Amino acid sequence: MKTRLLELVESQGITLETASTRSGLDRSYLRKMLDRPGASPRGETLQKIAAGLGVSATWLLTGDESTKHNEVRPAFTTLPERGSMPNDVPVLGTAAGSHLRGAFQLSADPVDYVRRPPALSGAKDIYALFVEGTSMEPQYNPGDLVYIHPHKPPRFGDAVIIQCSNGTEGEMEATIGILAKRTAEAITIRKHNPAAEIQIKRSTILEVHKVLTLNELFGI
Repeated sequence: MKTRLLELVESQGITLETASTRSGLDRSYLRKMLDRPGASPRGETLQKIAAGLGVSATWLLTGDESTKHNEVRPAFTTLPERGSMPNDVPVLGTAAGSHLRGAFQLSADPVDYVRRPPALSGAKDIYALFVEGTSMEPQYNPGDLVYIHPHKPPRFGDAVIIQCSNGTEGEMEATIGILAKRTAEAITIRKHNPAAEIQIKRSTILEVHKVLTLNELFGI
């Protein structure tokens, strides 16, 4: 599989780092994985790599050319009708998909309400934000709506919303990124486009909340 992966990355004219970020993984994931004898991705990670590089997971595993593209499998779930989902999740503003501060605001009062996905029917304090900017592409695009669970502890590699004080009493800012590092002084998040690590001082941080995946939203 490693040989196929390397050939695919080379044929697309990209680096392993770019392939990793396209797949929504740590920038160094593929390079580190390829350097470890016997290591190979499994499960959700394999699916992410396949989707990021435009091929099927089956082809990556087996090399069967008949399965290289158009692998579509039905999900083992029934999506609810729109009207059955209560319109009660508050949208609290925007989260910066950019490397710079200032273009994103978190409001204390909802700017809108959106439908509550079925897996969140009993969850408390769920909220949503719209993504601004392009630094999280292709994982999140400008205008994408993300759902945030304030009581689900984020792990390294998860997308997170970091709420910060902007220096004005009662006003907050929010940025989105991949949780990369925690120290006593700062939290580091990764951005995809261009690839960068942003360090945010803990003295400015109010909250760190997990962004929910589609699987978590629909209970798949």
